[in-house]
Amino acid sequence: MAIRSAKIPMALLIFALIFIGAFIRPVQISTESSNSTLFLWAWKKGEIHFINSITGHPVAIRFAMPWHFSGFSAQTDPGTEEYYTSGLYRWNDQLAKEKTRTINYCSEVGVTIKFGNRIIRTKGGCIDATLLWPPS
Repeated sequence: MAIRSAKIPMALLIFALIFIGAFIRPVQISTESSNSTLFLWAWKKGEIHFINSITGHPVAIRFAMPWHFSGFSAQTDPGTEEYYTSGLYRWNDQLAKEKTRTINYCSEVGVTIKFGNRIIRTKGGCIDATLLWPPS
């Protein structure tokens, strides 16, 4: 009987590890003044908001993180999109192809990163987000 009861907790432990590995995404967020790690669902959506320091217009970039930061799309005014692309390509078409483990955004005015109701802001400077799991 003791052997059988020992197998149940081991099975639960294995299930929990598989669940965490498949569905939880630890993301390290760094600013010039702080570092923190958020534990998020793999299908949580993220957003970055900042003011373009050159055009003075707001930029919103949305993304997913099932295995990498991916599925990026941006919203801004036509002049700011022109600033980033020089009119050579459609910004959202290019962003949608991107996959990365680390994102970095900087603005003299400030940057905000959001994961659901979790919001981290910096006034001036940069925000870095690094997906710690799964490994590359």
